[in-house]
Amino acid sequence: MAEKSRYLSNSERTALITGGITGIGRAITSRLARDGFSLAINYKGSEKNSFIRSLRKELEFHNVKYVLIKADISKILEVERMIKIVEKNFGKVDALINNAGINQNQNFSNLDFSNFDKILDVNLRGAVMITKYTLPLFEKALLPRIIFISSVNAFVGSAARVAYTVSKSGLLGLTKALALELAPKVLVNSIVPGYIDTDMFRRFKSENPYTKIKRIPLKRIGLPEDVAGAASFLCSPDSSYITGQCIHVNGGLFLS
Repeated sequence: MAEKSRYLSNSERTALITGGITGIGRAITSRLARDGFSLAINYKGSEKNSFIRSLRKELEFHNVKYVLIKADISKILEVERMIKIVEKNFGKVDALINNAGINQNQNFSNLDFSNFDKILDVNLRGAVMITKYTLPLFEKALLPRIIFISSVNAFVGSAARVAYTVSKSGLLGLTKALALELAPKVLVNSIVPGYIDTDMFRRFKSENPYTKIKRIPLKRIGLPEDVAGAASFLCSPDSSYITGQCIHVNGGLFLS
């Protein structure tokens, strides 16, 4: 029987998104809300954050079931607590989007290992922990998805961002390893954004954005919604024969 004919409607499906209230994560949250998913949305900042207030209004407009969970994904006890909240509210996870990440500019000659560890703890180890503890919640799902948000830096490198590049490269290896280990029951893929117009991009840009555009074949900075569209596709029945892949959403930057 073809998957489409037996696939659950989105209103019966739950997605867990880490770092889901700003930037790329917010765009993915918004897109999956429009797609009709129930949502478990992880964040780390203040509960009085204006992004949270506006997100609540948006989710209520779309009339989707949701829960916001404050947790530091680099801490195992907080990850365990978060997954328990997801299980209590939804009983299962159909799509896990490992999006949360941090960055820092630092020349390798001045590398601070505490900062190096912090970035890897969030970007890589945090994704590993969340995925591991979510596995039991996949058992009630029909062909669940795992999506890792990597970076074009994993392919082309980035000066003064060794920790970030290492962490995002690790997600690519994790994608391939889990795609093999969890097949055929779980699909595992990565999305590889390039220059995306987010607060993180504006905060860490080291040159004029127009200079960056010259290196992008499609001649524009990407939008968070560009990445969200790829995530929506990978969560859909149309991606049911895709696993272990890196979907580049960077305007062809990885070719340059």
